[in-house]
Amino acid sequence: MLSIDVKVGRLLEIRLSAPTSLEELQQGMASLGQLFRMRRDKLVGVGDFSHATVFSPDVASKLLEALKFDNPRIERSGILVSSSAIFGLQLERLIVHAENINRRAFHDPFELKAFLGSLLTHEEHMRMAQFLNEQR
Repeated sequence: MLSIDVKVGRLLEIRLSAPTSLEELQQGMASLGQLFRMRRDKLVGVGDFSHATVFSPDVASKLLEALKFDNPRIERSGILVSSSAIFGLQLERLIVHAENINRRAFHDPFELKAFLGSLLTHEEHMRMAQFLNEQR
């Protein structure tokens, strides 16, 4: 499952959970493209991948393409990952290869909130907290 939305301000919410298909990612990239055409400002991304599992090679490749695609439009991005060491390493590798120093993976939601918090309005901060608690 993949969901992409901006509900408050410039907080881009992305939730990805297993299983993740190549088709879902392609649709997600199309949705992001449409969102970026509608908005001219840079967004702050919060991702919840805590219910995702290790990606197949084709899905990982498409996700890397998506991460590179949105680099110019993302001011900062934090992605919450599961406690799986293998999945965490895979996602961290993808983030490094996406070449955006303002994007990081986190196992702890409090660290993620601290990383993004200084860029957010009060309303965006409240929405981020709600988003990160929705599937817990």
